[in-house]
Amino acid sequence: MRYITSQNVLSLRDIGGADMAAHIAAVEAAYREVGNGTARVLNRQSLVEDLSPEVLRPRSFKIMGTMLLNAGYVGTVAYPAGYGRPLDFRIVLSSAESGEPLAIVEGEAITQWATASVTAVATRALSRPDSKVLGMIGTGRFAFDQPLAIASVRPIEEVRCYSRDPAKRAEFVSRLSDQLPDIRVLAVERPEQAAEGADILTTVTTANHPVISSESLSDGMHVNAIGMHYPGTREIDSDTMRRSRFFVDDVAQTFEEKGEFLIPLNEGIVDKGHIVSDLGTLVADRSGWQRKESDLTLFGSGGTAVEYIGVAACLYAAAEAAGVGATI
Repeated sequence: MRYITSQNVLSLRDIGGADMAAHIAAVEAAYREVGNGTARVLNRQSLVEDLSPEVLRPRSFKIMGTMLLNAGYVGTVAYPAGYGRPLDFRIVLSSAESGEPLAIVEGEAITQWATASVTAVATRALSRPDSKVLGMIGTGRFAFDQPLAIASVRPIEEVRCYSRDPAKRAEFVSRLSDQLPDIRVLAVERPEQAAEGADILTTVTTANHPVISSESLSDGMHVNAIGMHYPGTREIDSDTMRRSRFFVDDVAQTFEEKGEFLIPLNEGIVDKGHIVSDLGTLVADRSGWQRKESDLTLFGSGGTAVEYIGVAACLYAAAEAAGVGATI
C-alpha cells in the first residue's frame, strides 16, 4: 500500500495523468458510473457534537464512500469539520475486485481539485457552450482552482472576482492572472459586478446567508453554488431557487443538508420535485434534459465521495508510475 502525503499530492499535479484535465475526465467517468448503475455511494455520515438547531456549523466527524465497479476502485473519505481549522482529509483507496488496500491519500489539495473538477463537469453539462464571462464570488483556498477548471471546459475570456477582503481579492487576481495569462482577470468591488452580465457564476464562500440576489442573475446563465452544505446556511436566495432549473450532485444528500434547497422548501417556495436531475443521471444520458436558451441553471454541490475517489485514483496511478510516496 502506498502512503501519499500532502506534499506528494502537490508534486503530482503536473505529471501526465494527474493534471486538471485528467481529474475532470476521471470525475465525469465516475459520475457516469453513478448514472449507469455501476457505482455504489455512501452519502456523508456525521458524528455531531452539538445537535442544537441554532448551532449552524457544529463540530463533527464525517465519513463518506463510493465503489466504482468499472474503474475498479472502492474508497472512503474521512475528516473532522467545524473545528475552525483547515479540513484534514484522509482517503483510503482499495481494489474493488480484491479488496486489497492500495493507498492512503492525505491533504487539502485533493479536496480543492475534486471540488473544481465536479464544478467543471456540471458546467460543461449545464452552461451554454459559448459562455465567455465567469463571475467568482469567494477567493479563498477552495476558490482558486474553480476558474482554472471552468476555463478548461468553456471558452472563458474574462473572470470577475469578488470577495469582502480587498487585499485577498487582489492577491487572488494576481495569482490567477499568472495561471490564465490569455484571460482577462479583474477584481470587482461588489458581488453584483461579478454576477451581472456573466454567463457563469460560481460561489465558493463560507457565508451563512445569500451572497447574491436573484435580481443580479439573468435568464440563460449558469450558477454553481459550491461553498456550504449545512441545512441552515446558503449562498443562493429563495427566488433564485424558484427561478432555476436545479441540479445536484446527489439527491438524497441534498434533502439532508443543502440549505440552498431546504430553506425555500420549508418556506413552501419549491417542492421536492424542483430538482431536475442528479449529476450522474445527467452525464450518463444527456437526452433526458436539453437546455433552453432562457434557462437559469443552478448546480448545488455538497460534495460526495464520487469525485474524491475519482481524483484519488488518478493520483494513485501517477504515484505508482513515478514512485512517489512511501510503501507501507
